[in-house]
Amino acid sequence: MELTPREKDKLLLFTAALVAERRKARGLKLNYPEAVALISAAILEGARDGR
Repeated sequence: MELTPREKDKLLLFTAALVAERRKARGLKLNYPEAVALISAAILEGARDGR
């Protein structure tokens, strides 16, 4: 499967956000990159929903 650089970035961001969500659910504090990934994924999902 061929992905464009933009698609690769989005996939990496989404994967990092999933890891961050799992760690947060376990009660762990998120480090800066995890927090940024989680916030960015929430913003992208909100934009996709039209908010």
